[in-house]
Amino acid sequence: MKKSLYVIILLMLWLNNSFALTRVDVQIIEARENIQYLGQKITTDYFLLYKRPNDFILKNNFTDNITEFEKNIQIISNITKNTSTLSVLGFYNHELRKIKKIAQKHPTKELAKELLTASETFIEGVISIASKHKYESSVEEEMLVHCKDLTYLIESISKYYMAFQIGLKGEQYDLKMETAIQEINKDLKSLSTYNYAYELQVKVEKIKSIWEHNQTFFKNLEETTFTNLLLSSNTYLKTLLIDLETYHKQKLYDERVK
Repeated sequence: MKKSLYVIILLMLWLNNSFALTRVDVQIIEARENIQYLGQKITTDYFLLYKRPNDFILKNNFTDNITEFEKNIQIISNITKNTSTLSVLGFYNHELRKIKKIAQKHPTKELAKELLTASETFIEGVISIASKHKYESSVEEEMLVHCKDLTYLIESISKYYMAFQIGLKGEQYDLKMETAIQEINKDLKSLSTYNYAYELQVKVEKIKSIWEHNQTFFKNLEETTFTNLLLSSNTYLKTLLIDLETYHKQKLYDERVK
């Protein structure tokens, strides 16, 4: 009888530890998603700075996002013991030091190209981190990831669009933009399956409607000249997605305190 009780206690402790690990993985996933987005945002900001080097608000946003990028690297570094993930973070810190040096120099096309290359490697690193921190997620966690992925993908579109605008053209970037467009459409279908309250459903429909219009221009870069309008529209889409993110985070919190 005592032996059976001992086994049950050990099993309960193991299950509790496993649950704790999954909560830690949630933190890693959120920081990973932030890194994925910020790696694109920093690059888009720099392309805009290249065109408007005296825009101090833009420059402040650029440096603030570099700081946020560093904070999210540190979040994962403080949590994970996975050697592969730590190796990726070491690479990120190496690239981060280079980006900080770039931020201190006058914007040039050559430095813009360096940042574009770095932003692509950041994506590869995020994929590696994701493969090392998997767990069975809830519906709310899945929807939160869909929202964050959409924010990242929309920023990727802005990045490739601005790269084209400043003359950093290439077939590989055209293909990546097309892939991002397809992934956005896929994630939007996932949002459409969720039973949102009316006011949030209105926002989902607004996101879908605006994106349906925008993607036509992004598919025809040679004919698109509405730079400020399209970037502002993408920013508005991200604002709507933040509202959805906030909703799913609250739902997750409510589930955990029950």
